[in-house]
Amino acid sequence: MYGAMLGDIIGSRFEFDRGGKSKDFKLFTNESLYTDDSVMTVAVAEALLNAGRDADEKMVKDNLIKSMKEWGNRIPNAGYGGMFYRWLFEDRTEPYGSFGNGSAMRVSPVGWLYDSLERTREVARWTAEVTHNHPEGVKGAESVAAVIYLARNGFDKAYIRRYVIDNFGYDLSRTCDEIRPTYHHVETCQQTVPEAIIAFLEGEHFTDVIRTAVSLGGDCDTLTDIAAAMGEAYYGCPEELRNECEKRIEKEMRKVLRRFVRARQTVVAVKADWKTEPMPEQKETFILKRSFTKEELANLRRGNVPQEMEDKWFFYMKRNRLYAHRSWTGIMIFMMKINPDGDEHKVTVNRFPEQYSCTSIEEDRDMLNNLLNWWTQDTYDYYNEWLEETVNNLKKAGRIPSDEG
Repeated sequence: MYGAMLGDIIGSRFEFDRGGKSKDFKLFTNESLYTDDSVMTVAVAEALLNAGRDADEKMVKDNLIKSMKEWGNRIPNAGYGGMFYRWLFEDRTEPYGSFGNGSAMRVSPVGWLYDSLERTREVARWTAEVTHNHPEGVKGAESVAAVIYLARNGFDKAYIRRYVIDNFGYDLSRTCDEIRPTYHHVETCQQTVPEAIIAFLEGEHFTDVIRTAVSLGGDCDTLTDIAAAMGEAYYGCPEELRNECEKRIEKEMRKVLRRFVRARQTVVAVKADWKTEPMPEQKETFILKRSFTKEELANLRRGNVPQEMEDKWFFYMKRNRLYAHRSWTGIMIFMMKINPDGDEHKVTVNRFPEQYSCTSIEEDRDMLNNLLNWWTQDTYDYYNEWLEETVNNLKKAGRIPSDEG
């Protein structure tokens, strides 16, 4: 969600083909302001949170209509399109058949909140249909939410490209260099979403995705909003940029954003959720033999953001790598490259004595296996993990009898 709003803010001063079609520009100036894209992204996020993750279609759509109209009336001069503006400020609640790119620019919260791709696409469809119920408007929203879901779950760009082509039929064969010379301001999904996806696919890191999208021109705030939303899911969003985002939006928008992040953390943890330290130069590698079911891999991909003092671990996955940090210090202890199709996984373990005391591969292997036993459960029980680890430490110290004694 930070990504979408940052894309909107950074792209806003280049809207209506006001940029130089270049990647060389200052990310922020006094003209870098949020627009209707950010307002409606917040409105969708609030509606989904209020409805709850298991809400049915009517509940979701009722909350969407209510939230979007409330936010529109709260911030009426954000640059809404003509038909949408009338929908916001009239008593009507029925959709009006639009295929504008508004359905795609506000959908990013959906990509983060749900545990399955099927549910993600279903809810994305509902967020479009309250206004943009044309097939192209629905397709735009579904495709963007699907890319975000796939990106945050570790699928590589080749897979994402193929999924989009196979499921939505967008032409992703062009390059940004081919698009850029003739691309112009257009506000339809079918001439914004494919270009945004291509910018995301070509971008080499989060900021590069933004610069690539801006360089295309066109409806720059919306196109960059969509591309950066995908970029955040794939690369993460740097802390300094998240701070810039929060500085440039209203207090009430920040409240929803932070509420959304807390809810999102129960679905998927990302590096930015916790202060972390890199793996030190003193390290060692070993192979862990263990198979994972699809359900266990899904539980690992959720990660864990500590909620209680007893919760000693922050862990998250980025693509097929699992990073495990001590929660109190942020020190990385394990980094495991998971082979989803096999039972041998390469583990890098911290060997800096001031950070981690274990020196035996067997001890490391046992410790990591115990952690994985907890983390692959449907509900990660940090308290029992803490209790078991505490008992084992007391046994090692001779404070309580060991099982062998």
